[in-house]
Amino acid sequence: TGGQIKLRTRKQDIQEITNSNNKELENIRGEDVSMIFQEPMTALNPVYRIGDQIVEAVLKHRNLDRIAAMELAIETLEKVGIPEPRHRVMSYPHELSGGMRQRAMIAMALVLKPSLIIADEPTTALDVTIQAQILDLLKELQNDSDPPLAMIFITHNLGVVAEVADRVMVMYCGKIMEEGAVDEIFSNPLHPYTKGLLESIPQSGSGKKLKAIPGNLPDPLTIQNGCSFSDRCEMVQDVCKESEVELYKVGQSRFSRCIFWEKLNE
Repeated sequence: TGGQIKLRTRKQDIQEITNSNNKELENIRGEDVSMIFQEPMTALNPVYRIGDQIVEAVLKHRNLDRIAAMELAIETLEKVGIPEPRHRVMSYPHELSGGMRQRAMIAMALVLKPSLIIADEPTTALDVTIQAQILDLLKELQNDSDPPLAMIFITHNLGVVAEVADRVMVMYCGKIMEEGAVDEIFSNPLHPYTKGLLESIPQSGSGKKLKAIPGNLPDPLTIQNGCSFSDRCEMVQDVCKESEVELYKVGQSRFSRCIFWEKLNE
């Protein structure tokens, strides 16, 4: 409902894109920004072959004929670890396993070498073993990318956050509650919500009872005074409900939306 989105494009210019029209956004999607969705079976079109779905973006943004575009699709499928890619470009989504479908989605996102990939719960639908393979693949592709590739990784899985992220934004009701380097967030949370999330993670062999965050998520369409987490917070005071809490700068590159962050830092 507010703010700006600034994107550094492949041409190295910075664009503010919230006011872009549909034509401008079409030129950005795929070329500068790509997305990996959480459920490849519903994100991939079931009636088109895998190769055709990858080639679509290439033909839109590159001056290549269909044969050259398909060769680029095959090369990208091989890069993401799909065996026999020349055969797989002719496959339909239902003919691939869940892990291979997700790799095909990643290939679709990477084929044009965008500046930014938004990965929305990309491992949710996969079993633990395949999930680990996909995370390793994403890290490897990012490290080997030229030009450099930035990634926004959206997930509820804190274990995945700890493994893949450099910086973390913890969000609640559409607002950033805390932001910082991943090591800082996990070792020293400075917001009660972050602290509650970390305390609710099962610890193997600890014998401790899981600690749940009390209460329920409020209706996001209901505007309330003060901190949106106040009804569920163990540290809440009257002042928390009086007016909206600002995002305090609590370190060189660390932020917390809590009046009492210093108490958590003790």
